[in-house]
Amino acid sequence: MKRSEQDGTAPATRVVQDRFEACVYRAGQVARCPARAPLARLTPGGLDVLLQEGDQRVGQTVFRTECPFCRACEPVRIDVASFRPSRTHRRVLSRNADLRVELGPPVLTRRRVALWNRHRRGRGLLTEHSRRDPVGYHDWLVESCASTIEVRYLEGSRLVGVSILDLGANSVNSAYHYFDPGVAKRSLGVFSVLRELQFCAAAGIRWYYLGLWASDAQALRYKSSWYPHERLIAGTWTRFNLRADDPARVDAARYADAASSATGDLFHRWPDQAGDELPINQDCDGDPEDSVVVAPLRPAADDSGLSTDED
Repeated sequence: MKRSEQDGTAPATRVVQDRFEACVYRAGQVARCPARAPLARLTPGGLDVLLQEGDQRVGQTVFRTECPFCRACEPVRIDVASFRPSRTHRRVLSRNADLRVELGPPVLTRRRVALWNRHRRGRGLLTEHSRRDPVGYHDWLVESCASTIEVRYLEGSRLVGVSILDLGANSVNSAYHYFDPGVAKRSLGVFSVLRELQFCAAAGIRWYYLGLWASDAQALRYKSSWYPHERLIAGTWTRFNLRADDPARVDAARYADAASSATGDLFHRWPDQAGDELPINQDCDGDPEDSVVVAPLRPAADDSGLSTDED
């Protein structure tokens, strides 16, 4: 459906994987997130439509939560022009003023894989289905069906954080962010959002999408501190201007309980458990040197000058 940029029609997709699994965010809950592959590479306008409809992107696929017994996860977005940093945000910016920020294409290195695994382990995000190997990293964070860039956060020459951003015509999607648990005091999750909002403002972008949020998920808590913001609730983007106006912040436990009692169709069909995933070849949990060295980068629309050199 190539008319998506003009008439708001979502790009055509097909389901390539569908299964039930334990939720990584809410203990005891069953997650279902059917993965759909676009039939053609997403245009910037097509990405805008999918984000507007609540889709998330992982690798070459997009998905929406279709969990059988829970509706806690809500897509979050920030109206870039309306955002004003708080005093806490300004302190985070000051605390990280020494960090260097680089933009470039997503890159696969052993150091990135190790940092990704340490981040997920530290935040309780690894499950029996989690990929830990370089192939898994490549499939999740390097491969993309959209126009995607990597934002690197460096402390001297040491990589301490990475964001993966998808670029739409009027939106930027934070597809994934991970950081070194050893520098947790820096609040890199918050700092990365602030710097990426600055990037969006400079580029004239309207919406910055933060992915999914759940009121009682510790790993996602930082996403709820941005006001004003909008959340997709029961198919409608709902704006929350202040913390005091947000029922999820006024009584998080009650909000979460209400989400847990929400039910829909248990399933459209039984998920196909056939082997859609590649075998795990290697578990990178240490911190070896990168097998690829990336030259310092300048923010630029044209990445043709970016290069990688083998060790």
